Amino acid sequence: MEIKMKMPDLATTDSAIKVIRWLVTPGQPIQRGQALLEVETDKATMEVECIATGIFKEPRAQPGDTLLAGQILAVLEVAGPARPAEAAPPASPSVALAKEDPTIENPPPPIAPSPSPRAAGGMFAKNRAAANRPNQN
Repeated sequence: MEIKMKMPDLATTDSAIKVIRWLVTPGQPIQRGQALLEVETDKATMEVECIATGIFKEPRAQPGDTLLAGQILAVLEVAGPARPAEAAPPASPSVALAKEDPTIENPPPPIAPSPSPRAAGGMFAKNRAAANRPNQN
């Protein structure tokens, strides 16, 4: 399946982003997170990382070209069809085992996630400490 990779929004302004050089060649295997090319904004020079694992098929911009965020930058070939966005999350292992093995009558209950720090007074340590202190009124 082909994926058209777009130029990410790297600049703090709406200025064009200049392609400096490609770090991969067409036909080369690539990994998600691997640096594909160097670009230059009005503020800095940086690398753009790959968004998927597969094969680098073709660049859509050459060194010296300027692009805006959202313009097609490259075409990637990835294995398999795209996953539907509405896919249900997988069942917990205990529920899946109970469905596969009818001899398991009472699977253990799913493990509840631990409460987040935000639930107990917020994300700042001083707020959590204040929420955990006994009421002194």
